Amino acid sequence: MHEQLQEGGIAHGNLKSTNILFNKNMEPCISEYGLVAAQGQDQSFLSLSDSFKSNASGEDGAYSTFKVDVYGYGVVLLELLTGKLVENNGFDLASWVLSVVREEWTAEVFDRALISEGSSEERMVNLLQVALKCINPSPNERPAINQISAMINTIKEDEERSTISEP
Repeated sequence: MHEQLQEGGIAHGNLKSTNILFNKNMEPCISEYGLVAAQGQDQSFLSLSDSFKSNASGEDGAYSTFKVDVYGYGVVLLELLTGKLVENNGFDLASWVLSVVREEWTAEVFDRALISEGSSEERMVNLLQVALKCINPSPNERPAINQISAMINTIKEDEERSTISEP
């Protein structure tokens, strides 16, 4: 949707896990898409927490809703990998993950349920690296959504190839 709507300047503006719904076939559907554009330039109504919005926008104050969407996508990936939900109670998941990774305790980030269900640790680390690129403090350093899609598809294809080649 970013690629098709970017010329018109229509980004989501409030991408978060509670705006991702599933239809009867368990296909994800994103709700509230484009409400920022529909309600005009005043973005003060966004329900992003102050810390999320300031982290998503970067310290330089540049506010691109497309870059905020990328940040939001990164946070959704972090929620999936950690099993922790972002709530408006002051918990800053992105900062917590960055601090844990900085201390080289990367394994401590992952949800124990994923590990106990036999999820590939290599895949989780690769997805964590994608998420970290998405939450980069500098909005200009964040990848575009099509780059994120390519990274995730590469991770999936590499895993499929290694599964097929195993005896």
